[in-house]
Amino acid sequence: MIKDKVLFLIFLIFPNYSLACEKEDFLTFVSAEKNKCIALQTIGEIKQNKKNLIIFLHGDLSSGVKPPGKKGYWKLGNELLSENANFFFLARPGYTLDSGRKSYGDYQETRKSKTNYKWEKLELVAKAAQNLKEYYRANNLIMIGHSGGAFSLATINSRIPNLIDKTILISCPCNFENWRKMKGESVFKLKTSPHRNINGISKDSHTIIIVGRDDTNTFPVLSKNYHEMLITKGLKSELYIIEGKHASGSLVNASKIIKRFIN
Repeated sequence: MIKDKVLFLIFLIFPNYSLACEKEDFLTFVSAEKNKCIALQTIGEIKQNKKNLIIFLHGDLSSGVKPPGKKGYWKLGNELLSENANFFFLARPGYTLDSGRKSYGDYQETRKSKTNYKWEKLELVAKAAQNLKEYYRANNLIMIGHSGGAFSLATINSRIPNLIDKTILISCPCNFENWRKMKGESVFKLKTSPHRNINGISKDSHTIIIVGRDDTNTFPVLSKNYHEMLITKGLKSELYIIEGKHASGSLVNASKIIKRFIN
């Protein structure tokens, strides 16, 4: 009887508890759906009721392993540490953190079938973020994405309005077809490409777009065009073209802009 009452209270406080994965502890893993764990890496002190929850989404890595150890991710995370914020790196589906923890999914299968940008994968990230926000009772969910992580984040922000309070896109290939064309790769259409999903973005949304001036992967014009599309729709967007290339340089140089935006 007592156990039933306890479970009832848990379901009231955490409505997604019944969907929890076995490893869920909200520090190393969080549930996206039943038996679908998303791996986490923290920086700094983590506790409930901090004002801000910051979640960082890494880019595409050819090996499928070891974010956040690459591309200046750690440096950026440490730059953004604050007493008012919990900070998490989140491993996108199929990826393995440098700690060895792995998110649900098969990276190699996803890469071969080109489904890493399909909505069913992006939705898992969104659900994991929502569960973290509820558990830590954060007032604001701030999400930062780099490269493929920025693509994921921009699409989530359009498909699930009002989930994210502040959206920060670094080196975003926000027009998937143009990005592939500029890189000389085979072109195919994606329904989830951010430039196709702008109409779903909330009018309350505020987006910061950052790209390195010398980025020869996700070229600055892609960020510029996406920013202009947001502005044309009457949405809040700021564009910063900064010193740096695609990876570590632009990430570290972005920290001052991000700090100002968060605070």
